[in-house]
Amino acid sequence: LQAETGKAYIEDLNKANIAADPVIGYMSKPELEKQIQKVHSSMLKAAKEQDYLEAARLRDEWLALQKLLE
Repeated sequence: LQAETGKAYIEDLNKANIAADPVIGYMSKPELEKQIQKVHSSMLKAAKEQDYLEAARLRDEWLALQKLLE
């Protein structure tokens, strides 16, 4: 995508997959922090395995979860 548009792939955070997960809304702050860490670790693993689309999806989820903590 970068070669075609000149921009990196960035998914709209308002459309992140976590919005469809009703469990997220009921998580306590410590549970949410644990989920954020889990998603971050998965994102790093996907990037290390050169699965960049999955890493980007997980990045978007990670950012959306962090936004929920604010």
